[in-house]
Amino acid sequence: MNDIIIKNTKIVDGTGEPPFMGDIAIKESKIVEIGKIEESAEITINGTGLVTCPGFIDPHDHADMTMLILPLCYNFIMQGITTAIGGNCGLSQAPKKKNKKIEFDNFFSDKPIKDLKFGKWLSKVERRGISINYAPLIGHNTVRIAVMGDDFKRHANANEIEEMKVLIEEGMQSGAFGLSTGLDYDPGEYANTEEVIELAKIVKQYGGIYTSHLRHCHSQWAIKDPNLYGYGVFHGEIEEAWVGKYRGLMEAIEIGKKANIPVNISHIYTMYPISQPHPDFLDEATAKATLWNIDKAKEEGVDITFDVIVSDTSIAPSNLLVNEFILTRLQKLKWLRELKKEEFIEQLKKEDFREKIKKLHIDGYLKLGMVHTKADPYWMNRFKITICMNEKYLNKTIGELSTQLKKDALDIVFDVMIEDPEVEWLQIEEDRAVNYMSLPVYLSHPLCMPCTDMTALPSLDFPLEKLKTIGSDIPEEFLNSVNVAHFYGMYANYIGRFVRDTGTLSLEEAIRKATSQVAQRYGLINRGVLKSIMQADILIFDYDKIKMTGDTWNPRQAPDGIEYVLVNGQISYKDKKHTGIKAGKVLKHEIKL
Repeated sequence: MNDIIIKNTKIVDGTGEPPFMGDIAIKESKIVEIGKIEESAEITINGTGLVTCPGFIDPHDHADMTMLILPLCYNFIMQGITTAIGGNCGLSQAPKKKNKKIEFDNFFSDKPIKDLKFGKWLSKVERRGISINYAPLIGHNTVRIAVMGDDFKRHANANEIEEMKVLIEEGMQSGAFGLSTGLDYDPGEYANTEEVIELAKIVKQYGGIYTSHLRHCHSQWAIKDPNLYGYGVFHGEIEEAWVGKYRGLMEAIEIGKKANIPVNISHIYTMYPISQPHPDFLDEATAKATLWNIDKAKEEGVDITFDVIVSDTSIAPSNLLVNEFILTRLQKLKWLRELKKEEFIEQLKKEDFREKIKKLHIDGYLKLGMVHTKADPYWMNRFKITICMNEKYLNKTIGELSTQLKKDALDIVFDVMIEDPEVEWLQIEEDRAVNYMSLPVYLSHPLCMPCTDMTALPSLDFPLEKLKTIGSDIPEEFLNSVNVAHFYGMYANYIGRFVRDTGTLSLEEAIRKATSQVAQRYGLINRGVLKSIMQADILIFDYDKIKMTGDTWNPRQAPDGIEYVLVNGQISYKDKKHTGIKAGKVLKHEIKL
């Protein structure tokens, strides 16, 4: 007897072929038959009027940041994601070396670090149990810290590179699928191209992939002092503030060529900055120009792909405006981080304090949200007031208020906070990111895969005040992600909006990009396609109803239309509820020497 049979359903098998009607039989963890099935099963799912496809495979996320404390990975399961590729942006949870600690607020804890090999980390996850499959990458930033500790503000020497190679080799032998870099962040920012090439060559020997959060992806400004570092600044020529993302893409292509390794560009950004107000068609044109570079690299023999966050607005949450200042991660601004909210508001009433913050802007040290006020002269147009006791400010950008009230934009920010310390704003876009005009261009490209860039989040009824307690080692940026609607319904939005509502992609092509294309790209065995002997990672959804339901004000909402999610043959989600089953596995790369 079969364990589960899905009857009379429209099957989109993940290959890109047209849908067809049929039944699917599952026994133990695998699909055993597809077609007209007469046999019985312990559980029969009526698939009439529903679409059945492989579970989504997210190529770029940070599930591993939180999966030990939130192993049910609610937000992944509820939108049909059955496999997460973690360790992206150079940020894996291993390897780590004892006494190598670092005191900065980007992504690493300043607590003493215990020895942790990559293989031991994977065993730790296996013992904990998870509800989705996890395919790990080795993070370059993590490796760099393990070897260099606090002395990372320079190029690595030959001995240090050799030590990094040893750690990466252990990770690949333990089952990692490749190496990721986060060259926008510390300590990866200080690495030169040659260092990454040498490390990528080790990964190539094991048949792995190189993925990169490119240099200068995010709005940043140049500084000269190597000892001043953090989120919002970089060390290099000031021209990189405008051409750095283009050069970052060229660097990734160079690494692919010289290491002869497959390359995936993480959460692609438009490579041509246009900060000033401009017509919509220019966004579409710059997206096409960005893709021209990728197509050119492909023609030159580079095995290259990219993923894109399926959100046509910023993925930032509505946030307390005051937190943009007192939670800054830039080292130079410790005097701001030490202030309580009430103290900050009181200080803001003093002109000398306001001038001190304005000087940070003038000197290139002020980053609000994902936007640097110096790198983007039109930063004030990126933020909209979402919650405020003064209704005349609601749903207006700082730029609009500045024009209306004939005041400097920073003074507007200061005045609004003084008037209402609980005021919230939302970053509505970045100065050069993917938006509603450029996203369809990227999604339509044959080398594109959709992704989320999210962590594992708690259940919808979990008290958020407890999250900081259980996740004390999780950076604030990831704790804030609980208030981002797309992190609960991004794939539902992908199908509902970009397939059903706009016709950007056909259903079979959209499913292929989110399933078999990712599996083939990363070398995931027996996943991503519905056929006999494949693992039964399966999503069943209502095509007419599927959509993201959350928004800025009510982000923590389960998407509509997701009827069932099966992981390795077990029902993990139905009736908009997680079943509590931890059926996921740690997937390990098949070594190819």
